[in-house]
Amino acid sequence: MKGTGIEKIKCIMRELEQPYQLTMTQWDRAQLMVEVGSQHGFFLASRNTSRDSYAVFSSPISEQRWSWFSLSDSTDVDSDVFKKQVEVVALFGSNKWFWLHDQGYKVEKKPRSPQAMLELLLNGEVGAILGNDAVIDETIKQMGISYRAISQKPVTQRPLGVYFSKTFNENYPQFVSQFNRAAKQCKG
Repeated sequence: MKGTGIEKIKCIMRELEQPYQLTMTQWDRAQLMVEVGSQHGFFLASRNTSRDSYAVFSSPISEQRWSWFSLSDSTDVDSDVFKKQVEVVALFGSNKWFWLHDQGYKVEKKPRSPQAMLELLLNGEVGAILGNDAVIDETIKQMGISYRAISQKPVTQRPLGVYFSKTFNENYPQFVSQFNRAAKQCKG
């Protein structure tokens, strides 16, 4: 496992002198496992009320930039016609996926990986992807796609942190505050 989020978590756990185990799984499954109590936490996540109902959010440890990715720089993702007629995707179970639904976009497919989203776009099955800039950029590189083929339009920026289950937090009430202090030592 690689990435800035992984490196940040490793640094924080070293600061805490805390043994830990990271498990890679599908995003929607990771959240469900924390909700039902079979895992202690998941990351990197942006804060939302649904997650707040079963887990405690750490202080932000990173930033996430959301952008629209499409095959044309003239795609008007904000138009009512686009919203009603053109299917779009985000990673299934992510805040972006729920945001698309809340905003009235046509979202029917449930891709579980950035590669699957890009394949849907390249095959013409969707008109645009709402994705995390860093994740989509890395996936474009891995897939060997030309950057000229894909247009990008920034949407928003959000802080990211770690969600720890409420049960874990009840059992270790000082942990999140200690985690947050250690995170300040791992900036940069």
